[in-house]
Amino acid sequence: MGDPVVVPGGQTFERACIQACAALGFSPTAVAVDLSSSGPLVLVPNVALRMDILNWCDRLALPHPSPLSPDTARDLVRRLMPRRQDPPRPSIATEDLVVVQEPAAARTGASLEEEIMAVLHAEDPTPEELASAMASLRQATRENREVRTQLCTPRLLAALRPMLLSPDAGVQVNATAAVVNLSLEPENKARIVRSGAVSSLVDVLRGGHPEARDHAAGAMYSLAVEDENRAAIGVLGAVPPLLDLFASGAAGPRARREAGMALYHVSLAAMNRAKIARAPGAVRTLLAVAESRDPQRGAVMVLANLAGCPDGRAALMDGGAVAAVVRMMRGGSVARGSAEEEYCISALYGMSRGSLRFRGLARAAGAEAALQPVAEGVGGVGRDLARRTLRAMRGEDDEAQVNGMGMFGRQWEDDGSSVVSEGLVSIRRPPHGHHHRGNYAGPAGSNTTQF
Repeated sequence: MGDPVVVPGGQTFERACIQACAALGFSPTAVAVDLSSSGPLVLVPNVALRMDILNWCDRLALPHPSPLSPDTARDLVRRLMPRRQDPPRPSIATEDLVVVQEPAAARTGASLEEEIMAVLHAEDPTPEELASAMASLRQATRENREVRTQLCTPRLLAALRPMLLSPDAGVQVNATAAVVNLSLEPENKARIVRSGAVSSLVDVLRGGHPEARDHAAGAMYSLAVEDENRAAIGVLGAVPPLLDLFASGAAGPRARREAGMALYHVSLAAMNRAKIARAPGAVRTLLAVAESRDPQRGAVMVLANLAGCPDGRAALMDGGAVAAVVRMMRGGSVARGSAEEEYCISALYGMSRGSLRFRGLARAAGAEAALQPVAEGVGGVGRDLARRTLRAMRGEDDEAQVNGMGMFGRQWEDDGSSVVSEGLVSIRRPPHGHHHRGNYAGPAGSNTTQF
């Protein structure tokens, strides 16, 4: 917003847009006041929001937004107004008047695709025209599940790839957000990966606009929920930039959580666990995030997965994971009885399997003192794994096996600023659904934030 104002109902709008609504006698459903009346419209400048916007722009080195011109605002509002119906015509059978109306889904799906493609294939489109087309796509894919399915076509996905790499921030951010929205539908996930979009998303993660990087992390998380996509995401180089974003102090908490969840789902594929384990500094990065407690659960989830493969176990012990995990358990940085504690125990148990080296490292770190209270507790997977780990430390035979792909079928309980998948692999049996919780949740079956 270039000039945010508060209407009598308490809502904030761009001044020129709300004035255009009043001038055209149009009251959108989101507006709490009647704009069709002839009385004066009282607008109060929202100074606090204006300052927040300017500060945000300064922080990201973006230009300050300019207020919309009255003509531009009127054009925008006219697009929101209901389309006029065709003139009524008599029915041959009854002479009653009938109205022919174009189906909304057809208009906003197929017709929108044609409109966007016309802009993208124009001889020399301006950055403003491209940004407007991507904003329209982002908005349409945010609102309607059917439209998301209709718009996820090979033609449109191919045209989106260069938009993801646009030097224009508005084009890149809106295009990346549109990919996130398209990926919300399960049937779209494999289509997006097959289109080649993952390579472009990796490039955005490496050096894109900060807001576009956040959306790219959400897209990677959403796509990695689908089993068949995980190997491709790892092969196409997503692991290093996801690790960088996950550990970045400059990134927002939602972006870091979604990068962590992307890494978790990517690490469910055996070949990717080895890839993460061999990535320079990966284990130390994950341990640093885990010990910093933000976002701790994503880090310990990936550590538990790495402990399920030989390369991962070796990399974890080389990186000091035994001492670090015991330190978290004994120092209170993971709550007693929490999912984080259970993932820590899972990582210790994974490292203990068939490893004489683990026994020495665990004894030196004081693992027995950390595990014994859990082993003496009441029931639960954590108690069983703690007992097995203690037996392994003592050299006792333990034939019980744990699925190396992960363990606890629980959600990531967060503060509501993000949404996560229930697609964690259970120690007993893998769940079949991937659902979402949180205040950004999409329709049932979606798995990441709508943008």
